[in-house]
Amino acid sequence: MMRSRTHSNIGTFPTDPIEIECEECGRYGRYSKAVLIKRYGEDLVLPDLLKAISGDCENRLGPATLACGAIYPRLVPRRREGG
Repeated sequence: MMRSRTHSNIGTFPTDPIEIECEECGRYGRYSKAVLIKRYGEDLVLPDLLKAISGDCENRLGPATLACGAIYPRLVPRRREGG
Protein backbone atom coordinates (compact mmCIF):
# COMPACT_ATOMS: atom_id res chain seq x y z
CA MET A 1 0.00 0.00 0.00
CA MET A 2 1.30 3.44 -0.89
CA ARG A 3 1.68 6.11 1.74
CA SER A 4 -1.03 8.71 1.66
CA ARG A 5 -0.13 12.35 1.21
CA THR A 6 -3.15 13.42 3.26
CA HIS A 7 -3.28 10.89 6.11
CA SER A 8 -0.70 9.75 8.62
CA ASN A 9 -0.02 6.05 8.96
CA ILE A 10 0.73 3.60 11.75
CA GLY A 11 4.48 4.12 11.45
CA THR A 12 4.22 7.88 11.91
CA PHE A 13 1.62 7.85 14.71
CA PRO A 14 2.98 10.16 17.42
CA THR A 15 2.33 7.92 20.45
CA ASP A 16 2.89 4.32 21.48
CA PRO A 17 0.60 2.69 22.35
CA ILE A 18 -2.03 3.87 19.90
CA GLU A 19 -5.33 4.54 21.66
CA ILE A 20 -8.85 4.54 20.25
CA GLU A 21 -12.10 5.36 21.98
CA CYS A 22 -15.77 5.87 21.21
CA GLU A 23 -17.90 8.21 23.30
CA GLU A 24 -21.01 6.67 21.72
CA CYS A 25 -20.56 3.12 23.03
CA GLY A 26 -17.74 3.46 25.57
CA ARG A 27 -15.27 1.38 23.59
CA TYR A 28 -11.63 1.97 24.49
CA GLY A 29 -8.46 0.23 23.42
CA ARG A 30 -4.70 0.61 23.56
CA TYR A 31 -2.64 -1.07 20.87
CA SER A 32 1.12 -1.49 20.59
CA LYS A 33 2.50 0.13 17.43
CA ALA A 34 4.79 -2.87 16.90
CA VAL A 35 1.86 -5.30 17.03
CA LEU A 36 -0.23 -3.16 14.68
CA ILE A 37 2.67 -2.79 12.24
CA LYS A 38 3.24 -6.55 12.27
CA ARG A 39 -0.45 -7.20 11.62
CA TYR A 40 -1.29 -4.43 9.11
CA GLY A 41 2.04 -2.98 7.92
CA GLU A 42 3.41 0.43 8.86
CA ASP A 43 1.96 2.16 5.78
CA LEU A 44 -1.72 1.53 6.60
CA VAL A 45 -3.31 4.98 6.88
CA LEU A 46 -5.06 5.90 10.13
CA PRO A 47 -8.65 6.04 8.79
CA ASP A 48 -8.23 2.48 7.47
CA LEU A 49 -6.67 1.33 10.74
CA LEU A 50 -9.60 2.77 12.69
CA LYS A 51 -12.02 0.89 10.41
CA ALA A 52 -10.06 -2.34 10.91
CA ILE A 53 -9.96 -2.01 14.71
CA SER A 54 -13.59 -0.93 15.09
CA GLY A 55 -14.92 -3.09 12.27
CA ASP A 56 -17.20 -5.03 14.60
CA CYS A 57 -18.93 -1.88 15.90
CA GLU A 58 -22.71 -2.23 15.59
CA ASN A 59 -23.01 1.45 14.65
CA ARG A 60 -20.44 1.07 11.86
CA LEU A 61 -22.41 -1.91 10.53
CA GLY A 62 -25.84 -0.36 11.11
CA PRO A 63 -27.97 2.14 9.21
CA ALA A 64 -26.36 5.30 7.89
CA THR A 65 -28.23 7.38 10.49
CA LEU A 66 -26.11 5.75 13.18
CA ALA A 67 -22.45 6.59 13.29
CA CYS A 68 -19.48 4.94 14.88
CA GLY A 69 -17.80 7.54 17.06
CA ALA A 70 -14.40 5.85 17.22
CA ILE A 71 -11.54 8.34 17.24
CA TYR A 72 -7.88 8.60 18.16
CA PRO A 73 -8.25 10.65 21.37
CA ARG A 74 -4.62 11.83 21.26
CA LEU A 75 -5.21 13.33 17.80
CA VAL A 76 -8.78 14.64 18.08
CA PRO A 77 -9.78 17.13 20.78
CA ARG A 78 -12.63 15.93 22.95
CA ARG A 79 -16.01 17.59 22.55
CA ARG A 80 -16.88 19.91 25.41
CA GLU A 81 -20.40 19.86 26.85
CA GLY A 82 -22.17 23.20 26.88
CA GLY A 83 -19.40 25.10 25.22
